[in-house]
Amino acid sequence: MSILRNKHVLIAALIAPVLALIAYFAIDHMFGETPHVAVEGQSYPLAEEPGCRWESGRCGLKNNDFELDLEFERLAGDRLRLDLESVFPLDGVMLAVAMSETDEKPPVAMKAAGADGLRWSLEIRLPQPETDRIRLVASTGGTVYYGDVSAKFTLAGETAD
Repeated sequence: MSILRNKHVLIAALIAPVLALIAYFAIDHMFGETPHVAVEGQSYPLAEEPGCRWESGRCGLKNNDFELDLEFERLAGDRLRLDLESVFPLDGVMLAVAMSETDEKPPVAMKAAGADGLRWSLEIRLPQPETDRIRLVASTGGTVYYGDVSAKFTLAGETAD
């Protein structure tokens, strides 16, 4: 007798994936973390998205529905213009390029590129993509968001010599 002709095995093979999906979503619902509304006066970390860790040309930072996107434009000499775009209007953005974990360079204020507070820009020296980190702090409505990302995304579009 073939195992595929056994009706109990056939029914179990059809029901098991359905039960697994039900269990997955039930456990997430019962024990999963629920997002909280940002509280004024608190500070929240931003997670570095994967595009920051390779030569993508873009870098994203995210915490729930708060998102920041960094892009760059190469300028003459060893200069670079970083452009930041936010999904929420920002009150201000401070940015520093750190050469190591212990480097404590003072941050520089980014300049608003429009009156709406959604776009910001800053000209900096060209970072060392393999070692430098870009640290930033953004504030909106009394809430502060901070992040630390790799500068490797600035390698995009660079020609090999």
